Amino acid sequence: MTLKNTAQNNQSQSMLPQADTIDIYTDGGYFEKIRVGGWSWVIYKNRTEFSRNFGSKSRTSSLEMELTAANQALEYLEAATLYDKTKPKKITVHTDCRILIEGLQTKYSNWCRNDWKVKSGKTVVFKELWQSIYNLSQQQNIEWNWVKGHSGNPGNTIADKLAREAANSFQMN
Repeated sequence: MTLKNTAQNNQSQSMLPQADTIDIYTDGGYFEKIRVGGWSWVIYKNRTEFSRNFGSKSRTSSLEMELTAANQALEYLEAATLYDKTKPKKITVHTDCRILIEGLQTKYSNWCRNDWKVKSGKTVVFKELWQSIYNLSQQQNIEWNWVKGHSGNPGNTIADKLAREAANSFQMN
């Protein structure tokens, strides 16, 4: 498995300027024809694009790419806010992945109580990603917002395009 990661930032990655609001759009997908997944995130500070990142991976799934996008965005945000000690008043993550929101808001506590097992007795897939996203969400006081994919939402459209481009540009090493 190979994970490719390309960052494009309008500002230094180590510092996030003071912001009243941060909006993060994430997306991920798996593209069967090329057998590669792509993920991306775009961060807006006070409605102006601040930073973006994307990557790709072979032998993956759409869910893993959706989770990776959210996790990567929250890790970036945590590193930026810890560096300069300022936290925005409001942080919203916008995703078209209902499973991500449902997992964090309704299933997470059950998974913890049930030793990370689902009803069938199998282990929750991508446990480490779920744990990381949940912990980062709690530290940053994240609000999660579902957006309908491919519906003209500008932030979601950019994130979708970047995830597709990341997958399409994947090169096996």
